Amino acid sequence: MKRFILLAMLVLLAYTAFAQECSNADFGSFCETKAAVLRVLSYPAYSGSDEKVLNRAGDMAALAVIRSLSIEDLNSPEKARQTLLILNLAFAAPQLIAANTNRRPTAAMLLLDYLSNTNPKQVHVNEIENTRNEIQHNTSTGHPYEVVTLKGEPLPDLEHTQWVASVLRWTYDIKPGMTRKDLLRVYTTEGGISTSTRRTYVLKGCPYIKVDVDFKAVGRPERDKEGRMTLVEDGRDLIVKISRPYLDYIIVD
Repeated sequence: MKRFILLAMLVLLAYTAFAQECSNADFGSFCETKAAVLRVLSYPAYSGSDEKVLNRAGDMAALAVIRSLSIEDLNSPEKARQTLLILNLAFAAPQLIAANTNRRPTAAMLLLDYLSNTNPKQVHVNEIENTRNEIQHNTSTGHPYEVVTLKGEPLPDLEHTQWVASVLRWTYDIKPGMTRKDLLRVYTTEGGISTSTRRTYVLKGCPYIKVDVDFKAVGRPERDKEGRMTLVEDGRDLIVKISRPYLDYIIVD
């Protein structure tokens, strides 16, 4: 019953968002916010310009998520985690939110309630509750959590730390038993020596982040241009082994 009520409220908010869509040419307009939300939902990283748009959006970002995702998408662990990232960015610096009406996380809290009722196993409850607590703290105090360090130690770079965390969420979604097609949602191919069953891939959002992947081929062998029999890469190839993400320079053929 609670889930149904939350769903009905999200649908109502979606219609509210539709009424606002692209109606304001201001930097923090719904149209621009929705475009930034769609980019964050589509790629395993986010740009500095998208971060600025979301920092100024506040609760408008939650409305943009509701307008951009279907209910099936909201039930996806991958989209749920990206939604948490968007909400974190939207309320990371309350003083930057452009419109006073968007400084209250009304839609954001409803969205978090819905996620906690639909993704309790796939998305750890701590991720959702941490996001909720951070938003509540930031909006009630007007500033983000203060970072405490030992005397003489430099402050950590919170913006870059959050960016790396968002990237790692994507990388750990790919596991042995999944297919090459699943892998290519997050990674793309790189130059250098490779075979149809072993290749290095780079993250779409940052080519310096790489993984080495071993496959079990499912396709039939074919002759290459030189007449040799070789296995052709197939989206159905199964991932047998995938390395931990690591950093390295770009290799260009």
